[in-house]
Amino acid sequence: MQRDATYLADILDSARLAISYLAGVEYPRFAADVQLQDSVIRRLEIIGEAARRCSDETQCLWPDLPWRDMIGMRNVMIHQYDSVDLSIVWRTVQHNLPELVRDLERILEPEKGTEGPLAGAEGRA
Repeated sequence: MQRDATYLADILDSARLAISYLAGVEYPRFAADVQLQDSVIRRLEIIGEAARRCSDETQCLWPDLPWRDMIGMRNVMIHQYDSVDLSIVWRTVQHNLPELVRDLERILEPEKGTEGPLAGAEGRA
């Protein structure tokens, strides 16, 4: 379970970074900037790989996390790298990752000292 805490922290860190990379950036700039695309796509790959490594137990513990979506997007980024739809990448970062960050913060950074089974694990890599 401790490894899963590390994987969830990796997902949280990568989601935060992807969001920060696109902060204040409009879609046309993103679509024209290969280095920025590579940075964001790499973070999505890490999110998917870390999600894939989480145990079935952890995935069952938090069934509302988008496990299949995270893993599926990683698979597309890796195996279909030549046909990645940048508009889907953009929408994912703009619309889906903020919710993922909120959910993972609740899991890993609980308020008022109450700890869930994976609390306090972020930053352990």
